[in-house]
Amino acid sequence: MAREDDNLWDASIRGVNRFMERWAARLPLMRSLRDAFREGGDGFIDWERSQRIAELVSLYEDASSAPVERGIQESFEEMARRSARLVEDFTGLRPLDQLGPLLVLDRPAWIKVNLAGFKLIFEPLSQSYGEALKRMERGRPRRSGMGRRFAAGLITAQVGMVMGYLARNVLGQFDLGLPKPQDGGKLYIVYPNLVKAEERMGLVPEEFRLWITLHEVTHAFEFAAFPWLRDYMLRLMREYFSSVSLQLEEMGRRVVPADLRDPSRLNEMINRGGLISVIHTPEQMEILQRIQAFMSLVEGYSNHVMDGVGRDILPSYRRMKESFRRRRESRSGAERFIERVLGFDLKFQQYQAGELFCREVSEEEGLDFLNLAWKREDNLPTHEEILHPFLWMERVRKSEGGRVEHFNI
Repeated sequence: MAREDDNLWDASIRGVNRFMERWAARLPLMRSLRDAFREGGDGFIDWERSQRIAELVSLYEDASSAPVERGIQESFEEMARRSARLVEDFTGLRPLDQLGPLLVLDRPAWIKVNLAGFKLIFEPLSQSYGEALKRMERGRPRRSGMGRRFAAGLITAQVGMVMGYLARNVLGQFDLGLPKPQDGGKLYIVYPNLVKAEERMGLVPEEFRLWITLHEVTHAFEFAAFPWLRDYMLRLMREYFSSVSLQLEEMGRRVVPADLRDPSRLNEMINRGGLISVIHTPEQMEILQRIQAFMSLVEGYSNHVMDGVGRDILPSYRRMKESFRRRRESRSGAERFIERVLGFDLKFQQYQAGELFCREVSEEEGLDFLNLAWKREDNLPTHEEILHPFLWMERVRKSEGGRVEHFNI
């Protein structure tokens, strides 16, 4: 029952707490979600609680979460060495930096290594949002500080649930090390997910594991052969998040406390990216398009290489390719959600466009010509050129002239 001195923030928090209480005794995950709204950490996001929520989500109702068996690490290390030789022969790329180590992880371990980088990206945003919310509350009733706790709880729960769902689906990952490049370069294999995918799609484990390793090793080659790419990506990310932080206070003004009383509206808010989804300005859209074009090229190139190599050495390549295509098209809502939270809208079609770009350029001009994209920043395709490869080929032909066939990678 509402109290006479109630405000909407207080009522919202009590409503969420009552909802959590009904489920808390039944499920550890719900207890952690409830506690995210009750207790605050040192910062706006309680990262320890986010990690706990992520681990619970990653393991919830999934008895097939296979442990990392003895000898698996060594097996993947050998596949990484073989993949490196195959990628070098196919692409002609020569790493200037040493390739990072490959680590075989279970889901909680993957969450731990990724949450550290996630924190470095999100902490400045969450702090800015917290300050904006404090300024908004100065003219509100004295108990409106509970609103800040609710917002912190919502973001803490969101981050944990997103990381947990991602941990259930990621097969392999190249850790770029953003925003700390010196910590990057590692390759991760999430073994339980690989086993689950093999069983679900009826794949040959030895071939599928080599195919996935090829993809991640190709990413490592891209950045090891052209170290400036890492600095370029870091600069783009810094520009993007710097522009986003300027919009957080305006975003905060759009949070209507009345909406939080209704569980369906609360769920809708979470699905749309919650309190830390971003508002794009023209400046952000320009940066975002550069990020999208770059990531489409990076992903498309790796797909092009893993297919070109896999087609010749893996007997079950065609069946794996088709199974993997269906898996990508049915990408989980959690992956789409995290893109909305960060402001990225990197749809499957955009990654596919990167693969089509690489294929068309390679078929028209050869792989050496495609490799010119990595030569310098001016050679990177724009968002428009990713969609229309002939525009990029025409521009690079003019800029490189007779130097194309003599470009030494």
